[in-house]
Amino acid sequence: MIKRLYNKKISGLGLSIFRIAYTLVLFCEVVQFNYFRHLIFDKIPFLDPAEIDFGIPIKIWMMALIFIMLGLFTRLATIVNYLMTIILIGSINSYEYHMFYAYLGMNFLLLFLPVSRNLSLDRLLLKYKYSNTRFQYNPPEKVSVLSNLIPVFIGMAFVYFDSIFYKFTSAYWTVGLGMWYPTSIPFTNYISIPNILDQKYLMLFLGYLTMIFELVFIFTFFRKKWRVPLLIIGLGLHLGILICYPIPWFGLGMCAIYLLMVPVSWWEKLFKSSEKPARLIFYYDGECPLCNRTKITIQHFDISKRIDFKTVQYYAEQNELLKNIPTDTLLDDIHSVRNGKVYKGLDTYIQVFSAITYLKPLSWILRIPGIYHTGKAVYQYVAKNRNTERCTEENCGYTPPVIPPDEDKLKILQHYTLEDLKISFIKISLCIIIALQVIVSYNSIQKKGGFENTSLGKQMSTISDAVEKPSKTYLGITHHAVFMDYHFSQYNHIISVVYVDKTGREVWLPIIDKDGTAGDYLYGPTWIKWSFRTTDNIINQENLKRGIRDFTAFWASMNGVSLKDATFIIKVKKIDTPHNWEKGFLKKQMEKPWIDAGVATWHNKEYSINIQEIESL
Repeated sequence: MIKRLYNKKISGLGLSIFRIAYTLVLFCEVVQFNYFRHLIFDKIPFLDPAEIDFGIPIKIWMMALIFIMLGLFTRLATIVNYLMTIILIGSINSYEYHMFYAYLGMNFLLLFLPVSRNLSLDRLLLKYKYSNTRFQYNPPEKVSVLSNLIPVFIGMAFVYFDSIFYKFTSAYWTVGLGMWYPTSIPFTNYISIPNILDQKYLMLFLGYLTMIFELVFIFTFFRKKWRVPLLIIGLGLHLGILICYPIPWFGLGMCAIYLLMVPVSWWEKLFKSSEKPARLIFYYDGECPLCNRTKITIQHFDISKRIDFKTVQYYAEQNELLKNIPTDTLLDDIHSVRNGKVYKGLDTYIQVFSAITYLKPLSWILRIPGIYHTGKAVYQYVAKNRNTERCTEENCGYTPPVIPPDEDKLKILQHYTLEDLKISFIKISLCIIIALQVIVSYNSIQKKGGFENTSLGKQMSTISDAVEKPSKTYLGITHHAVFMDYHFSQYNHIISVVYVDKTGREVWLPIIDKDGTAGDYLYGPTWIKWSFRTTDNIINQENLKRGIRDFTAFWASMNGVSLKDATFIIKVKKIDTPHNWEKGFLKKQMEKPWIDAGVATWHNKEYSINIQEIESL
């Protein structure tokens, strides 16, 4: 089966679109990571710095992601990306959150996937390398269908497979409240949707639909007839997460993976060249290697084929608008025709950018007075001072290279090709990954019918724990208990912090807003840190004090507030813990009053706090 799927080739457009979308999401996560790096890594933000300055590694990571997005030196960039993922998030504990595991798994896969076959600068470099005036090389565009299926299998099917073990033992997921329950607590809200939450049967339907969806996904996602329904439900689920919860990169990241489930024919139709006549006719010197490379470059970015390329030597005389222009003039300067008008020089490139939809903004910029005149002067200066000798393959010294063979057909042994080696590697790797996930998921099964108390059961639990640590750190294979009962059981408080300035005015820190919802500081890992490590459902006073120390020190340093003398008030909103569906529950919790629970002070950069036991309020 693996060999059959490996040999089934499909357009690589979907994989390349996934590459761009996924790395864009990860780039945004890393930008946020960079902003909060002192909060995450310093012992005390800005006051007791980390032993290593993580600013430079994070910026290297950003650069690697930009290269992957562009598809430039992709293989090297994916190696750097994976190493940075392990170094910077693979070992994080107090700030870890669910998307970190997906990044580890996906970034490992990027090392091996042919993600730069389409929409990449690497493809353009290959065209340069193997093309000449007589032949234009087009690198392979198709990829194995496994390239689309394996990331979905590891990045989503495994997640749902493990998650369902928790959901089927959950007191509120099994009664259909899995969507309503966590969304009805203020601090989990990014954008509140109280009116939708008040639709009981809609909430029950969505809760049960999520459970059924996660249960069947691993058995159906690779089947063609199931693909579109699963795609619609999955995108709806994760777009809902994006809207409702303060974990936007998780929602968008999973949506990026779902792009691999979009039928290939949809991408081909989207990028199919228009049947209408070309918007622009571009005339070039067909005997000049440099001119041919200009043509190759423009064609590479002209995805929808809006530009028609014709050689001056064969086609210029056939155009009524050009036939009276001397051939030497046409060869010395770039000419084009659009809508019955002739353009040359910089104006031709403006028309090129205008014809390619996504590059149109560049044409607007070049038309701006001042920029246009400067650009035209530069173009004319270069044109006048360049070597006007015709460039041919003989005088430019261009030697056509040998076209690379199909690497899959390369023989390693007499009857064993590189393709056979790749298929063997895929089979062995999948077996190992599946075995690791099954072992780790053993501890996800909450009720084992007493087997967990036997000698074998205890030994398997120990093995599961031992396997999880390295598999989570390097491959992102771990448990997937998301929004479970124990996260919110007895969670009857929301804690926020307010700075009191010299005039006595209260300034709410962007941790928790006045209505109890997540503030601008709480996205992804920082939301997890505050909501489940600093406060949590059962308060640990020491964790609370350290968390308030770190967040206040970070906020003060980022906002120019001196820690030589600063006072912060700790506020608590006591909320109810839901047990059954209740109309208007979220609004009631958001309207609960705030109680002053203590004061945190900084004097000469020394921290002290006096706070009541939260549970006693």
